[in-house]
Amino acid sequence: MKFFSKKKLAAALLTGALAFGSMQVEAASNFFADVPSGDWSYSAVNELIATGNVPNYSQQIPSGRIMSRLEMAMIVDEAQKNASKFNASQKAQLDKLAQEYYYDVKKVQLLNKINMADEKALENLDKPQAGGGETLFTTEEAKNLKGLANRFTFTGYARIRHDHLIADTWTPNPTLGADGRYHYPGTGEKTRSTDRHHVGVYLNTRYKVNDNWTAAANFSWVGSTDEVDDPIYPSGENHTGMGTPDVFVEGDVGGGKAVHVKFGRWNEWTPEGYGYDRDSDIAGIQLSFGKPVFRTTFTACKVDLWDNYMSSDYLQNVRGYQTDENTSFLGVRWDWNPNEKTDVHFGVHGMSAMTSRYQDDKLRKHPIYYYINAGYKFNDDWKIRGGIINSNAKMIDHPWGDDGPTVNKSPGLWFNVWFKGANPAKPGTYDIYATYRKEPGKSWVTVTDWWPKNAEGFRIGTDITVAKNIMFNTMVDRIKEIDTKSKQTRYRFQMMMLFE
Repeated sequence: MKFFSKKKLAAALLTGALAFGSMQVEAASNFFADVPSGDWSYSAVNELIATGNVPNYSQQIPSGRIMSRLEMAMIVDEAQKNASKFNASQKAQLDKLAQEYYYDVKKVQLLNKINMADEKALENLDKPQAGGGETLFTTEEAKNLKGLANRFTFTGYARIRHDHLIADTWTPNPTLGADGRYHYPGTGEKTRSTDRHHVGVYLNTRYKVNDNWTAAANFSWVGSTDEVDDPIYPSGENHTGMGTPDVFVEGDVGGGKAVHVKFGRWNEWTPEGYGYDRDSDIAGIQLSFGKPVFRTTFTACKVDLWDNYMSSDYLQNVRGYQTDENTSFLGVRWDWNPNEKTDVHFGVHGMSAMTSRYQDDKLRKHPIYYYINAGYKFNDDWKIRGGIINSNAKMIDHPWGDDGPTVNKSPGLWFNVWFKGANPAKPGTYDIYATYRKEPGKSWVTVTDWWPKNAEGFRIGTDITVAKNIMFNTMVDRIKEIDTKSKQTRYRFQMMMLFE
């Protein structure tokens, strides 16, 4: 297992110790030992926290909560940073705490100094430290810390994104004409807009419970300014904030690790088209079994479709169509990998009809989707992938009113080709790709890879590794709405900074 690729955040050690330091550790050394219930330290640190002058600590320690010496030392270390803000009595308490946890605080400070440490620094935790020649960690403590670091994995990325859109302009909502029918006319003009300025930070954490099970939590923060989310549904939305964390557990059960189990809430990114939205938050359970060459996966969950968000005011308020934001999903998928160059995926699932895809949720609540796609790698430079998907969904007459064109009911299909491959670890590497996609509302459920609903067209793009773990991505789309033939040209420019 990779211990430190080159640098490892000491936060991995500190976070892990904070989360698990109060658990019993076999042959635990003093650093990990519990502070006995009723010890004076609890009331002392609570008094300091109550002043609001202890950075990163806004809540007092609950009554009955047992903490480790490490956790106490972390609070004392933070309080010392604001020592000047305490009164004389509080400073006396802080001095007493600092004396009681002197060596524990020293260890916390050393871990903070290791912030971007390499493997050699961690290996020498139990050796005399530079400058003072003092050994702060016993061999047993160092072993515990290294074991904890090996159990934790922190990965993620930050990205800066700019999306730009040129689209045929039409009226924002249908209007009721003198003939008593709704009309949704175009204006014959073009609209140029910045679709999105977007800054995002994404952190994925994993904790290896044992050889079979892993607990995970994924966090995201997004700051964006959206002028137009969709040419049909201009929202004018500005959004900044922390997303709901994804927390899940996965592992293997049965003899020979026969079944892989995953349950909780997670994001299912499926560029191969497994039947979800391509970027869906789902909550439920997933079971996979079979040999690597042929695997079967069952999924029972709730899927956050964003459907009402993507559906127009006209569909919801005038026509009265609504879809649950979290719809039930039940499906099975088969993955076949006959050789190292070929992979095939096919499956079937059911979930709620989607108003934003012009599916009639009043007539059929759970359409059945069926799909197949396959990929082939010719060599290190060239690979392709294609697929098809369809459903038995019933369609509403038309979202643009009774005078609208006939809704397209053909299958969804796509074809991708890639040249080369961008490796984040190797500056100068790149890839170039081209895509053709046709996704009628009946067939497909795409939301979040910036392909509009009920659309057909081409996308070309490239990814370039400009420095280690720093990538530049750009792409351009030429798309038309399948039913109205309205055209769009879309551009994306993005920088990504990966960390591990």
